Amino acid sequence: MVFGKRIQLFLVDGTPNGRWICELSNWTGIAYKLPRNMIKESEKRSELASPGVYFLFGYDDAKDRPLIYIGEAEDIIKRLKQHLEKKDNWNEAIAFISKDSNLNKAHIKYLENRFYTLAKECDRYSIDNSNTPTKSSVSEAEQAELEEFIYNAKILINALGHKAFESYSEEQPNNQGENPVFSVSAGSGKAYGMRTADGFVLLKGSSIHEVSADSLNNGIKKKVEQSRTSGEIKDGILQNDKLFSSSSAAAAFAAGYSISGPQQWKTDQGKTLKSFETEST
Repeated sequence: MVFGKRIQLFLVDGTPNGRWICELSNWTGIAYKLPRNMIKESEKRSELASPGVYFLFGYDDAKDRPLIYIGEAEDIIKRLKQHLEKKDNWNEAIAFISKDSNLNKAHIKYLENRFYTLAKECDRYSIDNSNTPTKSSVSEAEQAELEEFIYNAKILINALGHKAFESYSEEQPNNQGENPVFSVSAGSGKAYGMRTADGFVLLKGSSIHEVSADSLNNGIKKKVEQSRTSGEIKDGILQNDKLFSSSSAAAAFAAGYSISGPQQWKTDQGKTLKSFETEST
């Protein structure tokens, strides 16, 4: 059973462009969303001198995608001030501390490693860390508590506008109570995809065409070639989930010619994406 969650937001400076404090009901964790230009001003907040885990968000111009740095510190605000001097590729920080001060060095090292691993697996953002964070050893009971901390922190990070730890194809509820996988003929097999809150995702393992039709959109052709060059397509198979703005773009990427996604993506039972989205239950 899925339960609703209540999030409480406090705009510290009375403006959405300032600092936010974000809390989840019945949880001791607390998130601080801090613009880069307000880090110095936040020194006055004594609670930010606590241990915690933090994330720096920016943009990777070279790869044309969002960027994240994942870190931990026994004094969050002190570490964020150091990043002002050492890094200029971020513009926003989100820091997590515990309201009951129960996070120690081993805990925050564990959290840093787990968040790094999740970001690598999801592959939505470029990761600015030069090394893989060391994973500390914690007891079974502590690990259970920290995994719950991660689960709740992911909810708040997403709510604050960053999906660095959410898989493209992670199951998402909809008003029909299901989120089926659709397929379309492509290459020597089939491509598979699903509708998500972000767009249409072409799933890992999908077959991709070898020769594009002359009529295929040049933008799609360029995406296919880039994916082949980068190794995202290997031996005609997509190696990672890939997000598209529309089901038609995803279908064209896989099939190699212009195609109507709503009409051609179908479930195993032959139901089209269009009918799934528009028919009443």
